[in-house]
Amino acid sequence: MKRVFLSVVLSIILMLTVLTGAFAAGGQEEITLSIWDYNPDELTSRIERFEQMYPNIKVNFSFFPDTEFTTKVKLAIGANIKVPDVFTANADWVKDFVESGLYDDLYKAPYNADVSELVDYQVKLGTDSSGALRAISWQAAPGGFFYRRSIAKEYLGTDDPEEVGKMLSSWDKLLETGRLIKEKSNGKIKLITGWEDLKRCFLSNRKDGYVNDKNELVIDPAILEYFDIAKLLRDEGLTAKISQWSPPWYDGMKTGSNIFGYFLPTWGLHYVLKTNAPDSSGDWAVTNGPTSYFWGGTWLGVYANSKNKEAAWKFIQMVTMDHETLKWWAKGTGDFLGNKVVNNEIKDTFSEPYLNGQNHYAFFDKEVGKIDASNVTIYDNTITDLMMGALGDYIDGLKTKEEAVKSIKDGTKDAYPDIIVK
Repeated sequence: MKRVFLSVVLSIILMLTVLTGAFAAGGQEEITLSIWDYNPDELTSRIERFEQMYPNIKVNFSFFPDTEFTTKVKLAIGANIKVPDVFTANADWVKDFVESGLYDDLYKAPYNADVSELVDYQVKLGTDSSGALRAISWQAAPGGFFYRRSIAKEYLGTDDPEEVGKMLSSWDKLLETGRLIKEKSNGKIKLITGWEDLKRCFLSNRKDGYVNDKNELVIDPAILEYFDIAKLLRDEGLTAKISQWSPPWYDGMKTGSNIFGYFLPTWGLHYVLKTNAPDSSGDWAVTNGPTSYFWGGTWLGVYANSKNKEAAWKFIQMVTMDHETLKWWAKGTGDFLGNKVVNNEIKDTFSEPYLNGQNHYAFFDKEVGKIDASNVTIYDNTITDLMMGALGDYIDGLKTKEEAVKSIKDGTKDAYPDIIVK
């Protein structure tokens, strides 16, 4: 009798264990969702929010530095070992992931994505050449020119963003303004840190990508204009000859520096200026430069062979399309969203103390509609590196302009033998 009773008890315990293991609150199956990102912080609070919204889904989050992220993802997928269900991509390699077949098509079931609310250019970057939607983002990253109000007042007579913007509205006017500041300050104040800061302005305004539909290398006129403007800025002493992302580059943001301004995107305010120069809060404003441009951003996609596609899509939907989550994120971080509907609802509610009360959100909302990302290709990361190296040699007088352009062509031919280089 005891054995029968014990057997019944063990059976009940086993049944309860199985049921508890297989089902979470509400009778839903427990799922472990693997998410990989190249940024250690940007998703963590939203993962916590997601787990609260979906108690049956546990997220296993992994971070890998951006210098090794693409390699980690491709190795995991190639070996089919610990492959993430959701993994991110930034603007420098999103096209590589999108065109490689690593991500599933979000237009198809079980996703059936409706992207009508999302910013056009970031949807375009997440769409492959066949028209399949592979990745989307919660943010958009239009750029502007952040300048120091105290310097503008002293040497330009105004710190008003609209008035300063008029003085920077073309490359000729930007050069004229830099010369005026140099003259009035006796050479003390520099317009910008260095020629590298202009890169995204020219890359974003190419009419053609690096490789056309005939598989030919294209050196767009915007790239050649970049060479000319960068050389003038250096030769006329309008830059501080500082390399981007170097310690002096960050120091130029602090109170008392001699740098007038920086070309930075939306995230540059919160994660570059405010982080590295809290002491100069209130002395900044943002306005337009000679061109509209974008810089960076993070895209999310679902691994094509994921076994947790529905859960993965729930996470991506929450991050990119859930209005309450987006408002919570934008108001908490100031991050500019890629959702047009939510942006329109909240754009007039911002007043940024770091910018002396300016509504940066409304400014970026006007800029984002001017961005065209149709010129971005899978080759951009590599060929842009070649271009910047060649431009540096030209700026430093190590090569003529013609020799520098030839080095871009030679480097492209070595990196991509299948591309036709004329």
